[in-house]
Amino acid sequence: MKNSFRIILIGSLIYISLGFLYSSTIKFPVIIKNIRNAKGRLSIGVFKDADSFEKEKPYKIILIPKKELVGGTVKASIELEAGVYGLSILDDENSDYKMEYNLVGLPKEGFGFSNYYHGGFSKPNFKQFLVVINSSEKSPILFNLRYIL
Repeated sequence: MKNSFRIILIGSLIYISLGFLYSSTIKFPVIIKNIRNAKGRLSIGVFKDADSFEKEKPYKIILIPKKELVGGTVKASIELEAGVYGLSILDDENSDYKMEYNLVGLPKEGFGFSNYYHGGFSKPNFKQFLVVINSSEKSPILFNLRYIL
């Protein structure tokens, strides 16, 4: 009985270890344009579906410093597992991890979406900014920040 437990435990540990060795994350470039200043940091929200986007509950948040800011643009690399995502970005100028709004509800900080420029005042449709992450597609994901105020 003890030997069976040991075999199962050792097998499980080997399986878990191999999972870490063969991680399916993919590193790919992002280009963030129209950044108005070097204050704060950039925060990319990774959404797996429309429901999580509507509820503003990202699957993952990726922080990007602005230390490489040149001419209003930051180039960086991020890693995600293969899949289909919607990526939003916040220019978190005061580094408080949330969008700041004025008294009438307009955003005070910059925002953007993966490969999509949103000109409206309401949230875009999730399908408008979907990206496919896979090992064969290494084109940069472009974010064009928009500032309303």
